[in-house]
Amino acid sequence: MNSRYRDCKKQETELYNEIWQLSQELDRLDKEGKDTTDTSQRFEEVLEEFILFRQQESKTR
Repeated sequence: MNSRYRDCKKQETELYNEIWQLSQELDRLDKEGKDTTDTSQRFEEVLEEFILFRQQESKTR
């Protein structure tokens, strides 16, 4: 397995994990009736990063 593939899979996994964690945090804060503004902004940033990552990956294939 080449190192570029491993690096891409690692980055993809990290982004998935961060999206999952932020989703869980948003759900928890919402259920607790707390402000979700900061977490929502971080979630949006990670989703944008993920979209860019996927676009770059599709161009290299």
